[in-house]
Amino acid sequence: MKIELNKVYNKEIIDFSFGELSREELIELLKDGRFASPFMEKMVTKWFPELTNVNKKHYDHVDIEGNKVEQKGFTRNGCKFIPSNMIGVGRHKDLNKLAEGIEEHYLTYCVVDIIEFPSIKIKFVDGKKLLSEYPSGEIRPNQREELFNE
Repeated sequence: MKIELNKVYNKEIIDFSFGELSREELIELLKDGRFASPFMEKMVTKWFPELTNVNKKHYDHVDIEGNKVEQKGFTRNGCKFIPSNMIGVGRHKDLNKLAEGIEEHYLTYCVVDIIEFPSIKIKFVDGKKLLSEYPSGEIRPNQREELFNE
């Protein structure tokens, strides 16, 4: 399968469990990007077997041609595609460094929408295009439809 840029892929996670937690408790947890991110990084490689999860400093996956893919979650708070070391209280967002990282690594972004978990939307977008459309390095919650329009 060849990953198509700008195409919205719709996926559904049917089976998931953890110990004695109810399905509803897990859904609540997995709508939170802090919890969902490591699981989704592995899940994306099942849906897109040409990707290998490598979890490097500037990217999470490489494809069979060596292209680098950074995965970001879209949650009820939107999506910040700036590097994680620029997110949080007391940290500084440097858009020049973001642009340099995209350029240096020829990044493609894999944006994974978990708002309606266990229904998942995925969109692969060229990093330069994403930055030109969302120059703040963030996609606001009210821009979700714009990003995932089909």
